[in-house]
Amino acid sequence: MSLPHTLLGLINYHPATGYEIKAAFEQSIHFFWNATLPQIYRTLGQMEEKGWLSVTVEHQDGKPSRKVYSITGEGREEFRRWLAEPPEISPHRSPLLIKVFFGNQMDQNNLAEILTGCRQQHAAMLKKYREEIMPVIQHFSELAKAPEDSRFWALSLDFGIRYAEMVVEWCDAAIESLGISSSKKD
Repeated sequence: MSLPHTLLGLINYHPATGYEIKAAFEQSIHFFWNATLPQIYRTLGQMEEKGWLSVTVEHQDGKPSRKVYSITGEGREEFRRWLAEPPEISPHRSPLLIKVFFGNQMDQNNLAEILTGCRQQHAAMLKKYREEIMPVIQHFSELAKAPEDSRFWALSLDFGIRYAEMVVEWCDAAIESLGISSSKKD
């Protein structure tokens, strides 16, 4: 995924500071992509150099000045160009699957505990997705004045829900295939 293009997408809704962008990440995109505050600030600087963003410095009484980033016409054009490209397929890396692959070389009870822990994490994610994230989608839709976007945000959430459901089901099947009962499911 392209961090600059993700930032362009967020700033396209409304101008924001790096800190505000990180907060938006934490409440939306971080479920499938994450970036640290230093990465965001570094990338914003690079994007400004490319002419994709403009910066306004807002002075505040008794506080440090704020840099507010706005998307430029060139940035909007680059964002739309990137959106039209087919996405690159990233190689899937999973420490869990490496452990399962070599599972015959470890204590089976330990492997069952690892699988149970993975199941519990994904079950907790499911609960969060279903109970907490949908209201956030509505809130940000209203905040960004982008009600039509909520349908697409909900599609991203649906992918997360389906993925977490699949992992929970797979963990159950994997634990069952080990022939070890697990009492720590949810």
